[in-house]
Amino acid sequence: MFTGIIQQLGVIKEINHSQDNSIKIKIDCKGLNESSQLGESISIDGICLTVHEISKDSLTFVAISETVDKTKISTKQVGAQVNVERAASMQDLVGGHPTTGHIDSTGTVIDQRLSDNWEVLRVEVPSTFSNLMVKKGSISIDGVSLTISDLSSGQDTWFEVSLIPATLTHTTLKQLQVGDLVNVEFDQVGKYIAKNMQMQSE
Repeated sequence: MFTGIIQQLGVIKEINHSQDNSIKIKIDCKGLNESSQLGESISIDGICLTVHEISKDSLTFVAISETVDKTKISTKQVGAQVNVERAASMQDLVGGHPTTGHIDSTGTVIDQRLSDNWEVLRVEVPSTFSNLMVKKGSISIDGVSLTISDLSSGQDTWFEVSLIPATLTHTTLKQLQVGDLVNVEFDQVGKYIAKNMQMQSE
């Protein structure tokens, strides 16, 4: 379980694609490199990945085919930054919202609006997820815990989030541009409620 509060920015050092559609990715996770353990779960851009190898200057993870298909990890390149968060422990304060690191879908940035104190980001997602979003509800973009500030009301399915200076400074969201893909995880509680309502209507 994660909180969506990014601890540091990592840098991709090496990417290797396998014939089975999996990807081995080596990341300089800064302070987590030597303090992590084999088998530990770490969120990379919101994706829960398991530490496969450890060295002084990097951690290596393997993303299996399903992860590759459901996330934007295959678009990442050597030298790119990623959002990094270690799994939360029971004694940690939860400043964001509970996330699992199991990405539901990718979304596409379709608009950006700047102001003096924040940036509004509009992201389009598949219409099948429209019932999992509510205004002022929680959502995770590339592993960052955010609050939905606005939603589409027509046939298009998009949501907006407002990025404050602290978020822009300490995460990769400041690098996003219109047309970019993002990893999206919808609120876990909302997913349980939607599932329960679906079962009652059947």
